[in-house]
Amino acid sequence: MSKRSKNHHYVPKVLQKQFWAHDEHVWYSEKDESGQYCAPYLKHVDKTFFIKNYYTVLDGDELSDVVEKKFYGSIDNYLGEIFPQIMGIFEAGSVPEFEGEALPSLINVIVEMIKRTPEFTRRYEDLAIGREVALDVLNQDESDERKQAMLALLQNESKLKELGRTVRVRATIDISDRMASILDGFSLRWAISETNHSYLLSSRIGYQIGNGGPNGLQNHNAEIWMPVSPKHALVLLRDPANRIPPKHVVSPMQMRKINEYAARNSNQIASHSQRLIESIVRKRAVLR
Repeated sequence: MSKRSKNHHYVPKVLQKQFWAHDEHVWYSEKDESGQYCAPYLKHVDKTFFIKNYYTVLDGDELSDVVEKKFYGSIDNYLGEIFPQIMGIFEAGSVPEFEGEALPSLINVIVEMIKRTPEFTRRYEDLAIGREVALDVLNQDESDERKQAMLALLQNESKLKELGRTVRVRATIDISDRMASILDGFSLRWAISETNHSYLLSSRIGYQIGNGGPNGLQNHNAEIWMPVSPKHALVLLRDPANRIPPKHVVSPMQMRKINEYAARNSNQIASHSQRLIESIVRKRAVLR
């Protein structure tokens, strides 16, 4: 039997690779308990953007990494294949296009990338979820044996967290018919930097932008931006008349706003550029 995976990256290393400063390291900063970013420092991508057992679920009475390996593993493998192709097309002077089934596949992956982050699920606390599930069973199940089991479970925080985490993870990877219908109307565009200005990588991964309205995807003006390299971002938007060109050149001012939004709404950020991340957190980098 293979060893159970415990270090679960919510920003996969295959995406972090596009933002390396050098030798599998990125310039990295995270917020402290007061919400302030620490001084940036170089950190190996094995140790960035991960939480132990974040996607571990219960399989019967045993802990399992099936979601991490099978579900998110397949997504990471897909990204590992598609990113080199995307970068190669840009380097050749063209703009990547996704047609047919390739487009909904990519859109689904982007949405799953955003959903996998702590920022997406931060309102759901595993212990609270587990306790709520146990209480629901206790109130509804008339079996004395089942009630005794739930009463015992309510006294065990570790087991409650395992149950709550399983419920959270299983719910996160589910796509409802309603969500699938909403995503069906999106098209793909690219937001490119042609100056020295670059995108940050953040723990939020993608950003929902409302363009003057709510940033929920029901808003027909809403967009999803996801940087895939320091110079390139995927943009999902609705454009039924196909009026928006496939490539949009981002101004330095717009780039700054995107980066500040990313930092403000994320708990960790990273960059290939020491200068960029210092300017965002307003602190000089340190050696660790």
